[in-house]
Amino acid sequence: MKDRQSFKGSIVIGDPSYFVKSEEDCELCGYGSELEKIGFTDTLTVDFPDDPQTVVNTATKEILGWICQDSGTIAVVYKKELEAYDPDYEQAFCSIENRAVIDDFEGEAGYKTVNGDTVIYGNGNISVI
Repeated sequence: MKDRQSFKGSIVIGDPSYFVKSEEDCELCGYGSELEKIGFTDTLTVDFPDDPQTVVNTATKEILGWICQDSGTIAVVYKKELEAYDPDYEQAFCSIENRAVIDDFEGEAGYKTVNGDTVIYGNGNISVI
């Protein structure tokens, strides 16, 4: 599993179990660990603890969203690809508190361990943690 991925475009960060549409697709993509098998490119998948995380623009301190998971996994995918795969993905997440959307992101997203906690970060034209 890679620990970072470059992106150029709007991205969505969230638990793939919320947007992978069928049990067949879940099995095909390894329950989110191989999203390219259902048509996603340039993905980042992270084993993630059950603790919710606020996604904050580090320059402006604006909250861009929240991420939590039920499956033990968080994925970063292109918003355009997610909309093509599941046009109703926003309903699938049930709440804005289950995902973060970063529009027009250009840079690198990754994860690291800080004080024993897994943290998602983005470094680029918009930097987040």
